[in-house]
Amino acid sequence: MRQRQGEVGFIFAVTRRLRSESWQIVLFFALSLIGSDLHAEDAPQFRGVLGDGHFNGGNWTHLWGDSGPRVQWQYALGTGFSSVVGHDGKVVSSGHAEGKVSVVALDLETGRQLWRYQYDAPLDANDFQGGPTSTPLIDDGCVYVLSRRGELFSLNLADGNLNWRVDVVDRTAIRIPGWGFAGAPRVFGNRLVLNVGDAGVCVHKRDGEILWASEDRDSGYSSVVPYQDRGVDCVILGSGRSYVCVELETGRERWRQRWLTTFGCNAADAIVDGDRVFLSSGYSRGSALLDLSSGDPEVIWKHKDYRNQLGTSILIDGFLYGVNGDVDEGARLTCMEMSTGKIRWDADGFSAGAVIASGERLIALSDSGELIVAKVDPEGFIPLARHQVLQGRCWVSPTLIEGMLLCRNADGKLLCLNLRR
Repeated sequence: MRQRQGEVGFIFAVTRRLRSESWQIVLFFALSLIGSDLHAEDAPQFRGVLGDGHFNGGNWTHLWGDSGPRVQWQYALGTGFSSVVGHDGKVVSSGHAEGKVSVVALDLETGRQLWRYQYDAPLDANDFQGGPTSTPLIDDGCVYVLSRRGELFSLNLADGNLNWRVDVVDRTAIRIPGWGFAGAPRVFGNRLVLNVGDAGVCVHKRDGEILWASEDRDSGYSSVVPYQDRGVDCVILGSGRSYVCVELETGRERWRQRWLTTFGCNAADAIVDGDRVFLSSGYSRGSALLDLSSGDPEVIWKHKDYRNQLGTSILIDGFLYGVNGDVDEGARLTCMEMSTGKIRWDADGFSAGAVIASGERLIALSDSGELIVAKVDPEGFIPLARHQVLQGRCWVSPTLIEGMLLCRNADGKLLCLNLRR
């Protein structure tokens, strides 16, 4: 993914406008300016090309028949919760086995392992299976990987060789949160931003040089989201006690919304819609919509009826579609009107899991491994297809690339499902 001068501001502007226009048209326009080596069907970062859960995905079908979608290939990744990213026919993810985390690149069509890079790491199963929880990032011929212990790796996408490694925790003296670092890295030009510390850490993508760092407090578990605050390029991330907006260039704080959650588990990404920002967490914390038009956050509404504990919702034409509820209490697929906070529908029997979108369809993978395709419709839940594709715990967001759906469970079974017409 090539980032030339001037593209950073454009990405912020596109991200800001994306939900108010036809997202497919704006996305096509964005990709045409970013660079010729990034294709509309790529997924170079967590939750798709713009990190918002929307995937072009190619020409795919939900008409599987009773036998379900065809398994193109499967691969044993190892234990973990790292999602899949892909570019130019390669897909990358990670898993833990025998005291090491393996970052692997596989051929999209065949599942053949192209390379593997390993680093030492404890399983660290703290009330869950353990293993890596952050998703890699592909950018400009490199793969960036953040470990749960705060090590940042730059690998060569072509062969997996190490470009550089930086121990961010050691360099910044910032503590590791209870479940380790989980937010996916995000790149803006030559700046790589991590959800580390109270309000992020920024490094140079060329060599890992620390450009700025926030205070030594617990980070949250969300990923970084771009935001333009009155013409200034910024990012929003969830810390252990707040959602914070800081300037991309300097790390200087622009605003902060106090957001206390049990265990400091702010894991869902902020969702930006113009000057409005949506926040949501589990553990009975609930959701809120903020108005940032004055520069300081003002609460438009807040309630506890909609709670994203682990995964981020999808915003489509003013409506949020997401997993509502906590793992221990049970969860359901829900649609909510963003401007008012009004619940439009609930689909019981889903349980925890993750949701993405492709055009006019939702793709949801439940906690128990049931794959569901549903129509994007705020008037009611309209399932189009469903099939049991995995067993075990499935919290990880699936990835759709060129008609292939990549989904995994916590034990490390990675499936490539062929949804092509």
